[in-house]
Amino acid sequence: MKIGFFGTPDIGAFCLRALAANFEILFAVTGADRPAGRRLQLQAPPVKEAGLELGIPVLQPGDLRDENFLFELERYPADIYVVVAYGKIIPRAVFDRPPLKTINLHPSLLPRYRGAAPVEWALIGGEAVTGITVQLINEKLDAGDILAREKIDVGRDMTAGELYDIVLPKGAALLADTIGRLGSGGIIPVKQEEEEATYCGKIDRELARVDWTKTAEQIHNLVRGLNPKPVAWTEFRGKSVRIWKTSIPEGMEGAVLGPGELRVHGKKRLLAGTGSGVIEIKEIQPETKKLMDGLAFINGYRILAGEKLG
Repeated sequence: MKIGFFGTPDIGAFCLRALAANFEILFAVTGADRPAGRRLQLQAPPVKEAGLELGIPVLQPGDLRDENFLFELERYPADIYVVVAYGKIIPRAVFDRPPLKTINLHPSLLPRYRGAAPVEWALIGGEAVTGITVQLINEKLDAGDILAREKIDVGRDMTAGELYDIVLPKGAALLADTIGRLGSGGIIPVKQEEEEATYCGKIDRELARVDWTKTAEQIHNLVRGLNPKPVAWTEFRGKSVRIWKTSIPEGMEGAVLGPGELRVHGKKRLLAGTGSGVIEIKEIQPETKKLMDGLAFINGYRILAGEKLG
């Protein structure tokens, strides 16, 4: 089975390496190099780095409809194209080319959480179960026929980073299995139920800002959904602080704290009020400081009565 691969970030690089162990990868299409770091030096996307390590030709077209790019694809007679977080819509002139068409790995149980950042949004939404889907690409966003799905249970305190650690190997394995079964004609595509579709957008800095009038559960879900990036944030004493980890403590139902109001419990635990309920801040990072636990923050900042976050 000869594969043409499209992908850009870490999840794409992981799947590219996994597929290369079992299939012939003819090329990898990825995004442009981007400025990064304080010196804004150009940095290659993870899929490019993986492709070069594996000795796979890497293509970085600015426009997938460009005639030169389409002509270049003719040099690589792939049986199937595989897309994993490429970041751009694949046009029909591309996805219809190979005999087995083009498939996409999406880290949600489609048709739920179509669009960007489905792992993060599933946690923000408080889902107890999420999953991965392999679908056929069509011209609509994440709306292609489903080839395979696998459910993943989500723990109450699981972070996006921890969920990705599960999604990556399961996703790569599901892709490989799906490709093999497609080659033997062993899959019947199933249309998505449009009435069940939900959509999620990109996560920006404003969305990552904690609204302390929301419930403890909503804030906890936001924090874990944005860990390890971009990380939820708020303000304290006129400066920004990043909230890395929280929990919903038991036995605090009777505690009365205003939204964002801080309280030290038992000299060791950092609590904050919300619109409904209390959360414990387990890991916090003040501006220009290193990540610290709640106790280190208590000892370093000597919380005053009535002080608030936000």
